[in-house]
Amino acid sequence: MNAPTVPGLLVFELNEDNDELFVHADPDGLRRLARLLDRLAIAAEGGDFPHEHMFTPDWGGDELSSLPQEKEHHCLNHVKVYGWPSSAGALPYARKADD
Repeated sequence: MNAPTVPGLLVFELNEDNDELFVHADPDGLRRLARLLDRLAIAAEGGDFPHEHMFTPDWGGDELSSLPQEKEHHCLNHVKVYGWPSSAGALPYARKADD
């Protein structure tokens, strides 16, 4: 079975212990990721709270490839990237346990 075609290679994989993230990309995939990160940075600098989703074709998207690149690793089907206006990240906006 052939993997669905995605423009350029961009794969996020976890190792078998799920404690290391590996990113594999060709030049096109790297450029797409860089553009996405740049859009998020610009919006966050403006005080917004942007986020973007990237999906594999298996999950209805075309932003990520789903062909594993390393043995014993598994591909992530959904990657969500957040931008925050400061280095405090999400902490100032997190809900309290009793909310």
